[in-house]
This record gives sequence, structure tokens and C-alpha cells, in this order.
Amino acid sequence: MQLIWKSTFTGNETRIFRGKVLAGLLKVSNWKDNAYGELDGHMLRFKTRGFWKRHTQILSIEGERELGRIEYNMWNGNATIVYQDNEYQWKFGSWKRNKWTVTDSESVAHFTKKSLWKNQGEIEYEYISSAIILIGLFVNTYFQRISASA
Repeated sequence: MQLIWKSTFTGNETRIFRGKVLAGLLKVSNWKDNAYGELDGHMLRFKTRGFWKRHTQILSIEGERELGRIEYNMWNGNATIVYQDNEYQWKFGSWKRNKWTVTDSESVAHFTKKSLWKNQGEIEYEYISSAIILIGLFVNTYFQRISASA
């Protein structure tokens, strides 16, 4: 299956399309690395914590139930996602950081940024939850913000 994503210049809002139909949205806070989003009925909230060893809690949209966690490895540019007791690996596919993947033992999602100047791209996936697609976009936004502030 294929999705198209388009972010604003600042990366605060990412819209996810299936063809020309809006399928989902990811909104990131201006001042914190917190966000919320929805894709195909999966509604999630992201709350980033920590100073030296940062991690993000994946919460229900109300913020009451913890569904998972993201652990970042800043030096290698990858992350480990634990979502509903399943573990996924998020990593860049090129040194230009225009491709990244989210994988587990059975499935993979490929994300591609189409242009250096425009913040948009494609997502190719099979047999992977829409929640993981949303989490993969959040992790990329997190790494972009860290790179921009360095």
C-alpha cells in the first residue's frame, strides 16, 4: 500500500494522504517534542521526557493509557519502538536522511522524502499497523528538530 505525506515548512503539521483523500494528521507542539495524531482510526499522543537519555511515551489520545515507548539512539540515528508489546526498529536508510524504515520480524514500512526543499514524500508498506506509520513519521520529525537545533 502507499501513502503520501506532506509537512509544513516548520514540520509542526504533517498531513497523510491516500491518493487525494486526507487519511491522517500529525501535529507537533511548537515548544516541546510532544505531539498528537490520527491515522486510520489510530489516535495517539506522544509525550517526550528526559534530558540526557530522552524517550517518548506513546499514549492513548486522552493521555491516560501508555501504549508504548520510543527510545532514541542519537549517535546512530535510530530508535527502538515498543508498541503494544511488539518491538520495531526505526533507522535511516541513507546518510542524506531522506529515507528511513520501520521494521519488525515480519513487516517493513519504507519512508522516502522526495525533495531536498519540500518536506513531503511517500510511504510504502504492507502488513504493518497504521499506528506504526504514524509513530515512524513522529520519530523522523523528532530527529529533524534535534538536527535543526544542533
